[in-house]
Amino acid sequence: MARVVMIPGLAVRHYLDGSAAALRRAGHDVQLLPPLGWRETGTDLRRYAQNIARAAGRDGPADLMIGMSIGTQLAVVAAAAGGVADHLLLISPTIAPAQRSVTSALAVWLRGENHPDSPGPGTHYRDWLRAGPDGIVGGIRSAITVRLEDELDGLPIPYTIVHGAADQLSPLEFAALLADRSAGRLLVMPDAPHSWPVRDDVRFLRLVDQLRESSK
Repeated sequence: MARVVMIPGLAVRHYLDGSAAALRRAGHDVQLLPPLGWRETGTDLRRYAQNIARAAGRDGPADLMIGMSIGTQLAVVAAAAGGVADHLLLISPTIAPAQRSVTSALAVWLRGENHPDSPGPGTHYRDWLRAGPDGIVGGIRSAITVRLEDELDGLPIPYTIVHGAADQLSPLEFAALLADRSAGRLLVMPDAPHSWPVRDDVRFLRLVDQLRESSK
């Protein structure tokens, strides 16, 4: 059994309920955190990452911390001081250099993607209401100031990056840059959207188990 902490993308969490449940059925202890942008977490990415690190200081490090989309930035910033997790899994990392303006990042976020496994607006509606426009735009304003390629320098724990081959929001070139930055591992997941691992429990569980074994 592994202790797993999952950090979702901006302003949404319920899309990952199924993935978290799959890990729990497999015997893992899973904590699915609230996203950046909700009223209880605020819109300041670095402040929320510090709160995540403090919680890890109280509870002890996770075996695996998984960040999705903007959650990848939270995971890396939280892990910078060490003691947060034994390994980071960064899925669909953001925000690429060409998207680092509020207008560009918001346009990408609003565009979404057309993939059979991608959650639709109905999945996110209640979460978006919980954040409100200020939570969404404020979260983007904060996220575009956190350059993931710089934050990875000197990261004290190993990390694995997953890029979905069907990801229409984050470019492969950015994921490759991040992997090269500090000798991270890059996995390109065939036919996977930005929202992976939604509706792909088999490959997700297999990867988590592989990372858990490699960290022993």
